[in-house]
Amino acid sequence: MAKNDKNVTFFRLNGGLRMIRRSVSLILIFIIIPFLAFLISCSGDVENQEVEKAEKVRVRATSYKKADYEFTLDFSGEVKAWKTVNLSFNVRGKIDRFYFDEGHKVNKGDLLARLEKDDYQAMRDQSYAQWEKAKRDYERSSRLLEEGSIPERLVQDAQTVLKAAAAALEASELNLKHCLLYAPFSGHVAYRNGEEKEMVAGGQTVFTLMDLSRVLVEIGVPEKNIDRIKKAQKASVNFEAIPGKTFEGTVTQVAVSSLPNIRLFKVEITAENPKFIIKPGMTAILTIVIDKMEGVYIFSLDAAVLRNGRRAIFLASNGRAKKITLEDYLISGDKIIVRDSLPEEGQIITAGQGILFDGIQISVID
Repeated sequence: MAKNDKNVTFFRLNGGLRMIRRSVSLILIFIIIPFLAFLISCSGDVENQEVEKAEKVRVRATSYKKADYEFTLDFSGEVKAWKTVNLSFNVRGKIDRFYFDEGHKVNKGDLLARLEKDDYQAMRDQSYAQWEKAKRDYERSSRLLEEGSIPERLVQDAQTVLKAAAAALEASELNLKHCLLYAPFSGHVAYRNGEEKEMVAGGQTVFTLMDLSRVLVEIGVPEKNIDRIKKAQKASVNFEAIPGKTFEGTVTQVAVSSLPNIRLFKVEITAENPKFIIKPGMTAILTIVIDKMEGVYIFSLDAAVLRNGRRAIFLASNGRAKKITLEDYLISGDKIIVRDSLPEEGQIITAGQGILFDGIQISVID
């Protein structure tokens, strides 16, 4: 009995130890493991913060706002005067005097040159004398007819002679006036031909007068673009010879048929030239506005990215990248014109957008 009692006592002690160990294990499970989990969690938060800090992407951004976009075509052309007239005497004669030279500005009605008029003055005086005699003869014949001294036929003959003398007098007076050459409009003397005391024929060009208050620029437009050019369209006109200055022009003529053999259509653009600094013969660079979109966003095409076959842009918003998938847009040259609804003013990311995704933290650099 004593041995059995000892065994029973040992068994009870051994069982008690096992229960104590099981209790300690449970304590460790319920206390240490949550503590370790807490430590791991804290460690993870630190790591996440470090990762977030490390994942800030450096980008460049630029401000934008709504604007109007003009669709244009570019051409080059040659300048011509608004009006060019070759002036000549209507009669033959010797040049007596020039009053203006090349480059001079003249006003409408200014006397430009005159011929020696002695011969024409003599012819006029002779014609006047003949007219006076014919007039006296007709008046005398009329009186004699009233008296019945001569037949009516002689009066009719005298009347015919008087009419011829009057016509000759009128012609001689006109020739005398034609010895003077006047400016038909205000402008500049482009060319002067001949010298004083030199004989010139009637109809021979003596002056070339140009109106430079406005100028014409002629361009050749290919057939693929001619339907896009309309009268009254606006154009900006620039000249290599006049750097830093842009002139405004308007399309004033559009040809209905192409120039022979070259398949180009002639178009004229008129530009004001109040200070006469545009000269005929200059080469002009023109930009014609063929269409206009109002209230759109204009971005560089490089600012847009392709994501899953669709174009998108990224905006800088509160330190993060905001992805905008574009729906209503078109591409014109190196620009993308966006009609989608966007914040009216903001910043679009223009560098670094290729590696962005929606919501990523960014750092905008100058």
